[in-house]
Parts: sequence; C-alpha cells; structure tokens
Amino acid sequence: MMESEQFVKAVNQFNNGDFFSAHDSFEEIWINCRTREKEFLQGLVQLSVGMFNLVSWNFKGAVSQLRKSVEKLEKFDPKISKIDVFYVVSKAKTLIFELEDFQKTDNVKSLQKLITHFIFPIKYQKENHYGDKDNRRMY
Repeated sequence: MMESEQFVKAVNQFNNGDFFSAHDSFEEIWINCRTREKEFLQGLVQLSVGMFNLVSWNFKGAVSQLRKSVEKLEKFDPKISKIDVFYVVSKAKTLIFELEDFQKTDNVKSLQKLITHFIFPIKYQKENHYGDKDNRRMY
C-alpha cells in the first residue's frame, strides 16, 4: 500500500506544494487502509493539512495539525515505508517552533521566511554504503 501508485502520487503532490490535493490523496488511501499503517497515513494527511494551513496563513491551524502529525509519525519505525520519517518529523518540529515564535512577534519578514524557507519535501530514505537503509535519528 505504501508503494502504491496513489501513495507516490500523494508524495509528489506534497513535494510540488499542492498540499490540498496531497491531503485528498493520502486520505483516500487512509480511508481504505485496514492495517497499522492507517495511523501513519493519518499522520501524512495531517501533515498535508498543516502545510496547507501554513500557505493559507492559518498559523494556529498549521501548528495544531503539524503537532498531531508529529505525534503519529514519530511512533513509527522508519522501515514502515521508503519515507525518511526522521527527516519529516524533524522538519515538522522545526516548523512548529518557528510558527510559535512567529505568532509571538507577528513579524511580516519572519512570515516570508517561514513560507519560503520552511516548506520541505517528503524525502525518501537513502541507502548507506552497506546497502542498508540509513535510519539514524536526525533530532
């Protein structure tokens, strides 16, 4: 399921900044999932919604959805999919921190930095020189 055409499509939509469509695509997979992966997929749905809220200037909604996403995604072994879960969780945590900081200062310059600098892709894991997945924690 995690390597289905629909899953790859959702990741590509997310990575192209089409967070609304990514949300729909991940949600379609999530609705039909009957395994433990369901919670992982829900985390990706929430990540997509959080990023959509960010680019829609709904910072409170972004923080809320990103927190829910992190809570779910960090439970999973990185081997659940080819996604670099540690990278995604680390980037989401950084974004949450920056959004909370922005909300304290309400600085427009900070806002531009957030929207352009802190949007991140869903990365796939890399193989190390032993042929194993490189699963070191990034935080």
